[in-house]
Amino acid sequence: MRALTRLGVSAAAITLSTSSAMFGANTAAASPGSSGGTIVALRSALRQCDFSRTNYAPAVPQPPLGTGSALIHKSGSTVVAEVNMVNSAEPGMHFDVGLIQEPRPASSGCGPGSPGTAFTGLDIDGSGRGNATIRDTIRPGTTGVWVIIERPNEHSQDPAEFYTSEFVAPV
Repeated sequence: MRALTRLGVSAAAITLSTSSAMFGANTAAASPGSSGGTIVALRSALRQCDFSRTNYAPAVPQPPLGTGSALIHKSGSTVVAEVNMVNSAEPGMHFDVGLIQEPRPASSGCGPGSPGTAFTGLDIDGSGRGNATIRDTIRPGTTGVWVIIERPNEHSQDPAEFYTSEFVAPV
């Protein structure tokens, strides 16, 4: 029994260190040549357009399977988000990535085409990794931005999977 416990602990440590090394390499690769910026972790939390969490939990077909981060920085009058995602359970999946400028009222839209938003696509490759860079001109009054990643759901208007920034990154 003691040998099985040691084996389980060793396997967990190897998995954790391998995942951390892979995730760290992915994050480090996002910022070659950039000076500064804010690294923001992405978590499975659905938010309204003013960055508040929703009061309801949409019915999703499965629990979140990915993890990710975004390096957010300014370049002149433009904000840039370099988004990295790892989702080895779902290679080949397509996600929509949005960059939302704050402040904005919860009642205003923040989907593709709404003022103060920019969207692009992110496709997970065969190894379970995906990267996307998204840019937008900073609007007057903008104090911060956040990122949303959604996988469309063919049977519902709610996303099948979603990730948002843990906090609004200052710009």
